[in-house]
Amino acid sequence: MDTFLRAFTEGILLGGVYALIALGVVMVFKASKVFNLAHGGILVFLAYFTWWLLVPKGLPLWLALLMLILVSILFGLTLDRFIFRPLIGQTMLVTFIITLVLGFTVIPGLATLFWGGSPQVMHVFPSGSMTVGPVTFSYTFLFSFIIATALFLIFVFYFRYTKTGLLMRCVSEDNLISQSLGINVKWIFALSWVVGCLSAAIGAILLGTMFAVNSELGGLAIIHALPVVLLGGLESVPGAFIGALFVGLAETFAGTYVDPYVSGFRELMPYILMVLILMLRPHGLFGLKRIERI
Repeated sequence: MDTFLRAFTEGILLGGVYALIALGVVMVFKASKVFNLAHGGILVFLAYFTWWLLVPKGLPLWLALLMLILVSILFGLTLDRFIFRPLIGQTMLVTFIITLVLGFTVIPGLATLFWGGSPQVMHVFPSGSMTVGPVTFSYTFLFSFIIATALFLIFVFYFRYTKTGLLMRCVSEDNLISQSLGINVKWIFALSWVVGCLSAAIGAILLGTMFAVNSELGGLAIIHALPVVLLGGLESVPGAFIGALFVGLAETFAGTYVDPYVSGFRELMPYILMVLILMLRPHGLFGLKRIERI
């Protein structure tokens, strides 16, 4: 039972962070129907940028966070205006390939060019841990979960109960009808990219503190975000959180109970989940099942 509780707790804590990372992928897809595989590359770039501000430059945390937010907003607006806005009207395959190239070569390459790409350590949260019964909480994991969950819930509230959130929901249903109603669809597209980059920025801080800032961080993020959005539904924000908890639990249980017998099964688990989800429920638990007339 102690082993089960430890694995369960670690899975929940990881799932909260995965949910915030997956939020960026969901938001971009809901608004613009772009499946954003560049999310991991953006996360790596912003993780190195944050480390550069905190360690080599020695800036205080509040100033580094302010600069990170500004750079994230600029990053999102640049991607929307100069790369994806000219691609409006192109097929999903074209935008998919563009995000693939950006996320796995161009943006990580820029991070390597600027900062070398070697592993770096970034401390944001206090070190140490606390013990509750048989479970020991690392402060880093605990604070990461709290921050990720709080920000996720704030965005869900914003998405559901504000005017801008209502406009984003309208555009996510139908771009053409939204434009005919006077909604500035291009502005909503840009806003979705900004939200995606902001979620990548916070995810960069959390993952960079939980593990380390390195060139593989983006792959780690996107490999865990994909089964989350596929399970929850590509167009479901609440589904991203539920899917993230499930993926986090599946990963830690696989590492606890299967890895001692099949080495490396924990790293394989996200891929297995993606295949099973696409085979059994391709639209996810809370996604929309498309019906086409023939």
